[in-house]
Amino acid sequence: MSETQDLTTYRAQDNLGYCLSRAALIMQTAVDGALVDLGLTRLSWTVLACIRFEGIESPSQIAKFVGLERTTASRIISRLEKDGFVSRQPNSSDGRGHSVKATELGYEACRRAPDVIHSATRPYLTDLSDNNVGQLIDLLKRIGVGTVADWSSAVPRGK
Repeated sequence: MSETQDLTTYRAQDNLGYCLSRAALIMQTAVDGALVDLGLTRLSWTVLACIRFEGIESPSQIAKFVGLERTTASRIISRLEKDGFVSRQPNSSDGRGHSVKATELGYEACRRAPDVIHSATRPYLTDLSDNNVGQLIDLLKRIGVGTVADWSSAVPRGK
């Protein structure tokens, strides 16, 4: 809002932050509900997808890529391991650390989850074409570029 704008004309619904927060809540709720049958939550799915599709195996790099505190990511990885979606193996280059890899169950969840998520979220996007959705994703990825929050520099792909 500009300094000269009359404060009586401010509407939260027209504020970018409000709209992003509301859209995020809608999508997060839909995704969490959809993943229940796979035994995952939105955050555990995000970590598993990072491991499977991005090839990131280091717990600290997973945390950085996903945007979680290291302890939170570690807790999620432990739960994924307990539930059989991932396994931890000693890191061959560093005897102190571990590599996290998807198991057969993890691969199966990764095969099924994208369609489950798409089916759960698409009803909220009925006014948007597939092209609009792609443009929205591209625009959202530009938020934070060149700042500490830059997504593109979180972790190089496959590292």
